[in-house]
Amino acid sequence: MPLDPISSAIVSSIIGSAVQGILAPAPLEPAVGIIRALPIESKPGVMNPPWEGQVQISGQTLPLSSAAVIRNDLNMVVPPMFVQAPVKVRYTTDLAGAVNRVWILSAAERQLPENNQ
Repeated sequence: MPLDPISSAIVSSIIGSAVQGILAPAPLEPAVGIIRALPIESKPGVMNPPWEGQVQISGQTLPLSSAAVIRNDLNMVVPPMFVQAPVKVRYTTDLAGAVNRVWILSAAERQLPENNQ
């Protein structure tokens, strides 16, 4: 049984919209968040959750300073247990080689060239 012109137009419009949605490229993640002026001596890396006084950054296991300060992507100080998954960071070490400051990067900071080395 043939469709009337109005029903046919509606079905055609729905199919056309569905095909356009499938073929459209995925939207890029918006670069939102703050961009901080981090110390020039800080190093980029991917940090796994700290465990038993140590932290693994980009495959290297380092001691975590007892006075370590970890800041989240909103620049708020958070305890080490706050980190539950690998995150992109910038960090510094003290004279003994222990990680003493960590900045979890915001979406905007992650897109900066100096944080993708």
